[in-house]
Amino acid sequence: MANPFKDIQELERDIESYLKKNNSSIYNNSKRISDFFEMTCYNNIVRFYENNGYIVDIKNTIKNKFRYKCTTAGDPRKYSYFEIRPKLGRGNVYEIRHNVNIQSAHCKEIYTTPDIAVLKQNAVELDHEFYNSKAIYYYIPNESLITFCEAKNLTAFPELLFNFIGIVNELKPQCMKNGKRYSEKHIAPSLLISGGANAHAEKIISNLQGRYRINILCDLFNVVGITFKYRIKKMQKI
Repeated sequence: MANPFKDIQELERDIESYLKKNNSSIYNNSKRISDFFEMTCYNNIVRFYENNGYIVDIKNTIKNKFRYKCTTAGDPRKYSYFEIRPKLGRGNVYEIRHNVNIQSAHCKEIYTTPDIAVLKQNAVELDHEFYNSKAIYYYIPNESLITFCEAKNLTAFPELLFNFIGIVNELKPQCMKNGKRYSEKHIAPSLLISGGANAHAEKIISNLQGRYRINILCDLFNVVGITFKYRIKKMQKI
């Protein structure tokens, strides 16, 4: 089984390489390996859209530096994000954001925060009553959520895999059925795992991907960019 941990400098080089390609650099100086894994996955979701006919633009940089949102707190409008639009000029413009609070599909008063979310444009809303104080809660209405991804710096194990299905049910219950596709190709809700999976976990992954419109990718610390490049055609879309 692959080691789920990786040298942080190697992750940082991967992130810097991608941002330099887009004339930016990292603002955050996070030293937690899980944060760097999230950022790498975030960039690879952007690559997914580049490889599926979307134009990508970096938005809201700070002195030409990309500020990742490595916390669930704070105003998402103060962080950088990617904007995507179809190359052919047909279709909507979307935002790919990091760690934003998403409203449940079942109850408007509860929320959860996936690591990566693809959203309708200008979807951030403010709730002045959530905290019962002067603090403001920033969230995305569920109807503005297109899809999402979770990035976990772990090996694959049953509870992690089944817990992800609970998040899918809460945020995108329509993906609980392996149903129709749409004209615009968005990645289906995806669980991105740094470490490998044993034989039992592989059986669970195969079964869940057969039941639901989701993706579960493991061992992403080994040739993560290449893994995405060659698995794109097999990934489920919505």
